[in-house]
Amino acid sequence: MLELVKGESQGIRVGPRWPSSKVLIEQNTFNKMVETQSMLPPSVRLLIVRGYESKSSNLGVFRLLSRWFGVRLFCTLYPKRKNEVTDIFGSNGHDVDGTHVDVSVVLNGKRLRFLPFGVFTSLTRQEAVAAQHLVVINKVKDALRQCGFEIHQNQTESMQIHCDYKG
Repeated sequence: MLELVKGESQGIRVGPRWPSSKVLIEQNTFNKMVETQSMLPPSVRLLIVRGYESKSSNLGVFRLLSRWFGVRLFCTLYPKRKNEVTDIFGSNGHDVDGTHVDVSVVLNGKRLRFLPFGVFTSLTRQEAVAAQHLVVINKVKDALRQCGFEIHQNQTESMQIHCDYKG
């Protein structure tokens, strides 16, 4: 398992999602991220923000509490989207191993934020933001798929580019 800190590693940017200070990722998964990056134009850079997260760490307890609160807030804001709670607030494999990764996109040096309000961004807003960068999003997702990654089916998870390396 690789331990990546904020910065750059082999052409891949790393920016751990708060409150983490590092991203844990399996070596082979990282190698495939490097391969994915090589398929993209120089103006488009991958930014790894989340990988393996142990349930038993101090951050694991924090995440458990924030998920509990988040689920309640999400269901209050979007009562018709309760069926998405498991997809959005579940660990989605991040607590299993380092093959489950969240990736962001940097375009011409600027990070693109597809979920300006995090998972609380409405689907309408997500679609509007995505429409502005649809060509870039499709290039990144296509390159990830070609390198053996599977993109999460849930629209919100897909917008934070949660992908699983399937090899």
